[in-house]
Amino acid sequence: MQRKATTFGVLTQPGSLGGAPYRALAICSILFVVGQYGQVVLASRRVRESIELRFENAALVEQLRAETAAAHRARRDAEHANTAKSQFLAAASHDLRQPVHAQGLFLQALSQTDLAAPQRRILQNAQTANVASTDMLNTLLDFSRLEAGVITPRPRAFELQPLLDKIENELAPLADAKRLIYRTPQTDLAIVSDPALLELVLRNLVLNAIRYTERGGVLIGCRRRRAGVSIEVYDTGIGIPVDKREDIFREFYQLGNPERDRHKGLGLGLAIARGIAASLDHPLSLSSKVGSGSVFRILVPRTLDAGRDARLDDAPAAASAESGRLVGARILIVDDDAIVRDAMVALLSGWGCLCWAFEDPTDVTERPPQGPPPDALICDYRLRRGQTGAEAIATLRQHWGRPIPAILITGDTAPVRMREALDSGVPLIHKPVRPDLLQKALAALILPGRPPVGPVGAEVRRGPETTDLVRAEG
Repeated sequence: MQRKATTFGVLTQPGSLGGAPYRALAICSILFVVGQYGQVVLASRRVRESIELRFENAALVEQLRAETAAAHRARRDAEHANTAKSQFLAAASHDLRQPVHAQGLFLQALSQTDLAAPQRRILQNAQTANVASTDMLNTLLDFSRLEAGVITPRPRAFELQPLLDKIENELAPLADAKRLIYRTPQTDLAIVSDPALLELVLRNLVLNAIRYTERGGVLIGCRRRRAGVSIEVYDTGIGIPVDKREDIFREFYQLGNPERDRHKGLGLGLAIARGIAASLDHPLSLSSKVGSGSVFRILVPRTLDAGRDARLDDAPAAASAESGRLVGARILIVDDDAIVRDAMVALLSGWGCLCWAFEDPTDVTERPPQGPPPDALICDYRLRRGQTGAEAIATLRQHWGRPIPAILITGDTAPVRMREALDSGVPLIHKPVRPDLLQKALAALILPGRPPVGPVGAEVRRGPETTDLVRAEG
């Protein structure tokens, strides 16, 4: 019997020509189906991957939003914390400055009296303690000035040696007390910088060197460099580990002082030094070896001629020559703190000034002192009822119809207050006031041609609460 062939259910005769096309069609169909299936699988995979990628992108976007929000919150919290810290430091500094300021004035007034040797030694110890408190408060002041952005460099050319001598005269006794060697080799170099700010940087570096050196000594040297003059502070102290060399420039960080020994300061000195050096555009660098010591270098522009008028020791001599003009000077004081008023009167009395002390400028205008207008005004910046010392000075100048020389004194270190006080254009001194600086400031304000008035003494009116004039013999 003849066998029949089938292809996909289609009967074909063996050997017939019709079977080959069907087989080819079948093969193509199979390939088409397989291809379509592959395309479907590939498309499905792409769709799935696209959906997954979309979900991943959505998750990443959400994560990014969350991280961004967290970063904003962290920055906001940090800003709030920094603001709170600044406000706390300003408030604490202001409240502490008042009694320390009054204490310093009373101690200086007491030193101008006749004391036996034992009492004078006690007085000297009290003055030393007062100076230490003043130094700490001034460190907080420098930090507040940096945060307030009120440090404006005024570079000029000057000889470097007088500045180094000044720092040595003030800080060498601290090294002597620890039996350390303090050396400042002589130099004839002249530089371009802000002398007051550069002094502050070097003072902090030298103080840091003395505090962390127990044996050996401290050396302040200068080297000529192609880019300028490198002022270098060497010490033989404990040295600074590599992993701590950035930490030491942080605020309130102290190396090796877990007990917070007050003799090692507040941990702000190096932070202040770096901040001021940056404002001066003077690179500050550090080299150190643990157990051997450290060297801090600050690079300052060099000049070939500082000029005769750029010597730092000229101004003190001029101020000293003028200080005799304070005898008989008429000084009016406005301060809402009775203790500070009494302390200021006691101090100025010893200088032979005629003084009037008032709590409020309104008291002055209602019951002004007899005679000619005052030669100078001394006003506290923060007065009662929200009034400022700058406003009080303007009121008193208007009352007398003349631009009476004036000094603002403040214990406020809040950045906003500091900017306001500086913007007033009136000379500003921060509490606690050094009596010698106050004396020089007053001498500079009093007209050089003003003849001394009256005997040595002080005529004091303590505002409306006291009607009698008191003669305090100097």
